[in-house]
Amino acid sequence: MRLAFSRLMWVAALTALLACENNPQEITDLTQKVTEVEEGHDIVSVFSQSGNLKAYLTAPVMKRVKADTLFVEFPNSLHVDFYNEFRQLQNVVTARYARYFESLGKVLLKDSVVVYNMTGDTLYCNTLWWDQAQEVFYTSDSVVVRTITQTIDGTSFWAKSDFSKWTINNPIGSILMPGEAADSASAAPDSLVAPPPAKPRPAGTR
Repeated sequence: MRLAFSRLMWVAALTALLACENNPQEITDLTQKVTEVEEGHDIVSVFSQSGNLKAYLTAPVMKRVKADTLFVEFPNSLHVDFYNEFRQLQNVVTARYARYFESLGKVLLKDSVVVYNMTGDTLYCNTLWWDQAQEVFYTSDSVVVRTITQTIDGTSFWAKSDFSKWTINNPIGSILMPGEAADSASAAPDSLVAPPPAKPRPAGTR
């Protein structure tokens, strides 16, 4: 009896597929995996660690996608404020798109990404990762960093979440200091020009 029932189910499934063999869309609809999507609007989210406020996120739209890899998507921009242990604002992150991979504890920021802190340092790039556990930003993409005294272009960027330390592994172009003429940036590519600091530091490293 059980064998007959199994054969009947197999025949029914085969018949359904044969009935729509000339319609690829119907076959796709029958065989594709079901993905659940939960959507929310006017999102406000607080990230904390050991009871301490770490970040405050706002976004117009959030989608929680249950697929092979669970992730949360912010398709219409997001804004995140990061705080220190004294609940003082340290830096701000904005992007037009973001995706949070919960199992990895990482956020991918894309499209017009801007990070700036309260001391005047600003990062511009198109893609940037944030590692929640390590509390660092990183990317292999092209970046521009502007401080009060200099502007540095380059690729391969790393920084602590509070932006207190950052490094550009491949700096490109020149640094303009206050009072310098605009055409002083005509140094050869792959060069980095700046007055010698009191204590030597690697180029592109803060």
